[in-house]
Amino acid sequence: MRRPKCRAASVVSAVFGGLVLYQYSSLWSHQLTAYTPEYEQKIQPRKHHAGAEDAYRTTPHPNPTALTASKTTEHMDTCQLPVTNIAYLKIHKAGSSTLSQVINRFGYRKNLSFLLPKDFQRGKRYMWNMNSTDEVRKNILGMGPANLSNSRYNLFTLHTTYNRRVIDDLMQPGSRYITILRDPVGQFVSAFGYYDLSRSLPYTKQKNSSKTEQIREWFRHPHDYRRKYGDIARKGKISVSPESYLFCRNSQARDLGFDMKHEENVSKISEYIDVLNREIDLVLIMDHFDESLLVMRKMFCWEMSDILYFPENQGRRHMKNSSLPGDIAITIRDWNSADQQLYAHFNRTLWRKISEYGPSFESDLNSFRSLLKDAIQTCRPHSQNSTIPDHCELSAMDKNALMDKIRQRQKLHQEALDNPPRKKISSNLRKKTVTMIH
Repeated sequence: MRRPKCRAASVVSAVFGGLVLYQYSSLWSHQLTAYTPEYEQKIQPRKHHAGAEDAYRTTPHPNPTALTASKTTEHMDTCQLPVTNIAYLKIHKAGSSTLSQVINRFGYRKNLSFLLPKDFQRGKRYMWNMNSTDEVRKNILGMGPANLSNSRYNLFTLHTTYNRRVIDDLMQPGSRYITILRDPVGQFVSAFGYYDLSRSLPYTKQKNSSKTEQIREWFRHPHDYRRKYGDIARKGKISVSPESYLFCRNSQARDLGFDMKHEENVSKISEYIDVLNREIDLVLIMDHFDESLLVMRKMFCWEMSDILYFPENQGRRHMKNSSLPGDIAITIRDWNSADQQLYAHFNRTLWRKISEYGPSFESDLNSFRSLLKDAIQTCRPHSQNSTIPDHCELSAMDKNALMDKIRQRQKLHQEALDNPPRKKISSNLRKKTVTMIH
């Protein structure tokens, strides 16, 4: 396997033809620690008789390189072509925008087609409802003749509620399906701040309480506060979608198409997890983002530079899981029991895939993190007056600017197909035509 070298600036410039910016933030720093054998962990299902958050805590497992001493897996050297047909199911408040940027940059550099709506508004919270293929086709920003009803696309990277039949009808045959999940505690805390759920609390709690106290108060009457928040949103008293109250509970399972009337039914959730196991090729875990990207890179035969990233949608006010009292963390997991069951399963699945990666996993992870460090030094402007190298232009774009660029190129391509240039009449033919008229 080729391992990128990053000791010299010249090598960095060569690798970063289209790299993605990276920034360490306080939210991510605890996730990006150096790899050690003890770093591999998997979530254990909660013992329901336990009365403490310890029932959820992670426990160390053997080094994946030791587990694979007798195994052989397909390495990058055996790859023929990179995977270019991908349906990415974005999950709200799970680091999904960061991953979509990775895929969007890859798609733009490869000149791939994107499944996009015509009425997408830049910077808005967008949720594409895909209830039927015919309805979706009416709103597609196409890449073929307007009357071509069977157009298919390479990439999909927007928020939607997972509907496999509809997405299959719109994507290239054989497309790979991926998604990302996040620890339900961190996901809920992020959603609580992002959607401003504290607006449903009494005024004194909104203004004079810490985030921890606000969450504790919210869980004293979660159903009442959830309904109140929905009323506030529907009346336009807060700048969120009226449906944002849906993201207060088990939103990751909801995004993946689970029927929420069964959100407290353990057996129904297990059955749906089996469905997702069959239908989704890879579930990344935000809490182990670097490790997840390495697995995705190998599965898709991508280069190391293809998976470099810059965290998107990082809120200014955030809280680490470790700063929450244990009783609140347990309450959050119980409230989001479907998400907890989903996360625990696919977190174990990720570490099984890591154990099958091969003996180079640790060295690949270290190399990848070295590239991430060099990325911020090379391409991220350190001040408003900093000059960004030419090869960093695409990497320096935020998600809205890049999506504008993608949409503009796809729109121009569509217009060219809808209005092909007329064939020029030769001068001799024009003369003959004039003579015949006269």
